[in-house]
Amino acid sequence: MSKKLFRYIGFEDFINLTINNKDRFVRPSSWDDKYEGYLFSHMETPEDVRQIVSEMYHKLCPRNYYAIPDNYFRMWHSKWFTYAQCWSKHPETDAMWRCYSYGNRAIRIRTKDDKLLSHTKKVFPEEEQFSVYLEKVNYDLNKKSILEQQISQMKDSLLAHETYFHKRPAFRHEGEYRLLIADNSLYSAEGLSSFGVKFKIEEQVKGKTDEEIIDYLTERICAQRADWDRIGDNNVRIEDAGDISEFLEGVMVHPVAPKWYVDIIEEICQSKKIKFDGQSEIYKLK
Repeated sequence: MSKKLFRYIGFEDFINLTINNKDRFVRPSSWDDKYEGYLFSHMETPEDVRQIVSEMYHKLCPRNYYAIPDNYFRMWHSKWFTYAQCWSKHPETDAMWRCYSYGNRAIRIRTKDDKLLSHTKKVFPEEEQFSVYLEKVNYDLNKKSILEQQISQMKDSLLAHETYFHKRPAFRHEGEYRLLIADNSLYSAEGLSSFGVKFKIEEQVKGKTDEEIIDYLTERICAQRADWDRIGDNNVRIEDAGDISEFLEGVMVHPVAPKWYVDIIEEICQSKKIKFDGQSEIYKLK
């Protein structure tokens, strides 16, 4: 059975979607809450890399010299080439209107999960090496053991970006579903999946202790990553939205937005044949 989902956006994103037919996706690694995808924000320094390699060496893929660098580069690639949108299962709450107020100009759009997923897969087709996921967020992160938790989550799901579907309990009120887009094209093109074979790791680590092997893998990963670090700083991806009627079912305006603003949004909806759900009455006495 399909599930209703809701998203709160600002006026600029609304105009881009309805008038310019453009949809906006953001790198999760650029979001304010640095505990989201914590693992991806701790991959830069040699010390960070060594800690991740050590966790993988002992827990995720024990002593698998080929899987460890492969998994690291899948994570590195996911950090830079994964984009997302945040949706909620809650029709509206005081907390959501306040958190995503956009100066009392927020606009709530609604859809159903099956429509959203189907439409997004058309925009980002699998044959062009995209992967699209729509998953419920789990509020289970513990700040004290977050790195170990996220390595474990990867092991359980076998997905490098699994950590983006986990947040701290403090955000449980959001009831979030996350739409995730992974662009896999560059990973394949760069041949990073053959890293272990390329450097004949097994021959290089023969006779070494566990700590020496971890040091060697860390050194090789850092050296190889430097050659591939041509990413840029584009944290936002704007795509043609396709036929938005395939997923966009209705539009609602912030409960305390001024009337002139509500009228503008209603006029746009009417011109685009989008159902206008009116202005939220969450604070109105019945």
